[in-house]
Amino acid sequence: MVHRPDLEHIIERQISVWDTRARLQPEAEQPQLLRPRRVGGPWVTISTELGSSGVELAEAVGTRLGWQVFNKQILEAIAEKMNARELILSRLDEHAIGRLQDYFAQLLVFDDPGQPAYLLEMMRVLWAIARKGQAVIVGRGANWLLEAEGGLRVRVIAPFEKRVKWMMGKETLSIADAERRLHESDVDRAAFIRQVFRQSIDEPLGYDLIVNMGTLDVPAAAETVVAALSQKVGQTPVAR
Repeated sequence: MVHRPDLEHIIERQISVWDTRARLQPEAEQPQLLRPRRVGGPWVTISTELGSSGVELAEAVGTRLGWQVFNKQILEAIAEKMNARELILSRLDEHAIGRLQDYFAQLLVFDDPGQPAYLLEMMRVLWAIARKGQAVIVGRGANWLLEAEGGLRVRVIAPFEKRVKWMMGKETLSIADAERRLHESDVDRAAFIRQVFRQSIDEPLGYDLIVNMGTLDVPAAAETVVAALSQKVGQTPVAR
């Protein structure tokens, strides 16, 4: 079996290369993708539990601000840049992947880029979105990747019972199957954040605002997020 460097070492090495090039090049000559540490913004990141109405909240915030919401569009952008099929990349999108599993996937599927390459492109896309600003970014651990000064980092949660009802209605599942799907999603998303960013998805200090959708409806939660963003960035965010 061909030896493959650890994922963490690949990512850390690439980030180190970006930082070194950025320090050595004059500001005007630095290509955009070689300056990942720029704050950019303003932006809002939404980390959400499945079935907590986090995606609906992201859409409502985007509508109130007149900003673009990036969710599946992130996967689409990565697929376009990597010249790969979205269906193939979906196995890597917010999923923790073992090294052996990743190795055999690349053997079996000719255009599977592998997790390290995928994550590097994901980071480039997220940095590009953040630099442009006026964006609502859903998931992908963006709150751990982007500099906190650039925007508002939101975590959306909801009581498990409410999430079960949502899942049963969306997928026409039994209570047991809905509970199983939610548990699998929670475990998988937490493992992704732990594997890629070495953080706990439930660490409160990784967020500026935690929204409980068990006590707020979507319009009230959106108003709360916009108010918190205005307070943090020091101005009332408006669309260009």
